[in-house]
Amino acid sequence: MFIGIGLSWIVCESVIASVKRANKKSSDIVDGNSERVLNLVTYTSLILGFIFEQSKYLRFAKQGDIITWCGLAIILFGLSIRLHAIYRLKKFFTVNIAILNDHELMTAGIYRFVRHPAYLGVIIAFAGMGLAMGNLLSLITMVTSVMLVFLWRIRLEEEALIKAFPLDYPAYQKKSWRLVPFII
Repeated sequence: MFIGIGLSWIVCESVIASVKRANKKSSDIVDGNSERVLNLVTYTSLILGFIFEQSKYLRFAKQGDIITWCGLAIILFGLSIRLHAIYRLKKFFTVNIAILNDHELMTAGIYRFVRHPAYLGVIIAFAGMGLAMGNLLSLITMVTSVMLVFLWRIRLEEEALIKAFPLDYPAYQKKSWRLVPFII
């Protein structure tokens, strides 16, 4: 089950990356190298998570324990948040940081509460993966690294959004959470 969910996630992210990339003709791309850094950190944290999972050090569950099944459910919950966020943004979601020429600010639905729910979904999914692995070191490594890289990338995105929506985006920031409701 774990492998099936993991492979489905990889296929889904590969499809998203291939079809949701902004181009220079229809947008102002301000990504720099953040997409590369994000991919590097994400895949490195996954590899480290799998390496640490093999260790008996800081193990809190073994495969088949209820907590590992809960981890799989949490992965699916996180991915559903991510996919819902991407669906809500439709054409305005891009894997590279870009403001489309006809960009509109999304402040409805899940975006009413959280400004970056697609990232939140990934963080939740990584937390679920750490639980499914049953190793505290895997969990901490994966969640901390993706959270840190997302917070950095969010800063870049929000700078671009403030520039594109100088009145609306700061007002939206005051009414919503950046990433995790009631925390960040």
